[in-house]
Amino acid sequence: MVILFRKVALFQWQRRDKVKRIHCIQRYKEMISNKPICQFEPSVLRKRRFGGFTLIELLVVIAIIAILAALLLPALAKAKESGRRAACKSNLRQIGVALQIYSQDNNNLLPDLRYSPFTTTPPTAVGLWAWDISTNLIDEIIRDGGSQDIFYCPSNPDFNCTNTWNFSPVFRITGYVWLLPGAGMNAGGKAESPYWKTNTIGIPGQLSPSDAEVVVDVVVEDTGTKSYTKISVGGLPQNIIQRTSHLEGSLPAGGNELFEDGHVEWRTFRVMYNNGNAAGEKYFGQDPVFIF
Repeated sequence: MVILFRKVALFQWQRRDKVKRIHCIQRYKEMISNKPICQFEPSVLRKRRFGGFTLIELLVVIAIIAILAALLLPALAKAKESGRRAACKSNLRQIGVALQIYSQDNNNLLPDLRYSPFTTTPPTAVGLWAWDISTNLIDEIIRDGGSQDIFYCPSNPDFNCTNTWNFSPVFRITGYVWLLPGAGMNAGGKAESPYWKTNTIGIPGQLSPSDAEVVVDVVVEDTGTKSYTKISVGGLPQNIIQRTSHLEGSLPAGGNELFEDGHVEWRTFRVMYNNGNAAGEKYFGQDPVFIF
């Protein structure tokens, strides 16, 4: 009887153990085949990524882009203007080389625009303002290796056009102010003649070649409106803006200047205007007034 009881107990224990093992195997199969019970649901951020950005997120991105643009655009504009100033210097250097070639063939004298072959009405130069230069002189500079582009400042590219280049059969309107004998003599107002340069070696008692300006950037003021950005008088069409070449807002930044010895340097408007000291300011003309 005792032996029978032990056999029954052993059988029941083995059966329970077998059932438990089968149950564990089933649970294991469920775990590897089905989604785990403890797996996290997709987060709100993951759901949003597939659904698009919210309005607040878009506004934040736009604000960041606007701030970056506000920081970068002035720097880019300044870099572009620096490039234009460098190209402007190159233009003046090329004009300086051509004038040096001319002077070497003419006893160190610079062109006198009041006499042949640079005028048809000696002893009066052609043109009116100081940027009106004899076609014959420009043609001679081009023969020495120049081109139309070197006569116009890159900071005012719209001035380099057919209306200025072909303004008259006997002279062209250029993008620089010339301090050669005869230039600007017909403009009226304060005379340009005290600033005319006659040669490349200098004259005792006058400025040395390294201090004597020959061709300079346009810094011009409308006498009536006091504007540097638009000159209201003149014979060009309204769509051709006559203005100061290098601007900082509504005021001149300064200009490049070519000297008798051939070097070019930048002069700020503060130095040109001499801080408002009219006695030291270099200017001529009446309407408009040219400053250097």
